[in-house]
Amino acid sequence: MKDENFKMCLSISKELDDVVEGKLHKCPYCRNTFNIDDAEEIETDDGDNIYICPHCKELIDEYDLEQIDLYEYLSDAYDIEYIINSRKEYQSVRITVATGGPAIWIDTDKRAVCLAWWGETAQASILLQTCNCIDAYGEQLYAGY
Repeated sequence: MKDENFKMCLSISKELDDVVEGKLHKCPYCRNTFNIDDAEEIETDDGDNIYICPHCKELIDEYDLEQIDLYEYLSDAYDIEYIINSRKEYQSVRITVATGGPAIWIDTDKRAVCLAWWGETAQASILLQTCNCIDAYGEQLYAGY
């Protein structure tokens, strides 16, 4: 179970990297997300690109791909906790992305995706660039309050 928990954290960490790098896309047919590098690319005679969805195998014109940005990716978060200092200035954020078994959250103070489930814990590091983007997102949300 410990390896599974770590793999789940690592998967979310890598998906966050894909979002920040502009590589996470949503198929307009099956609505599943995928890294654009995982889709087979076909160049048409007129120079456009067509991709094959790795999930449903449908052909997708490059103009029909939906790129997922950080705001969309985190829009379904269950909870957001802001860590602030004594001057009420933003320091970091904890964003809960799964609950009910396991609980999973993104913690920019720890620079990690963390998981807790029935006394077991796991975490996977987040790249600094990705963490900085998540912090910018958190700081922007906090400033709106």
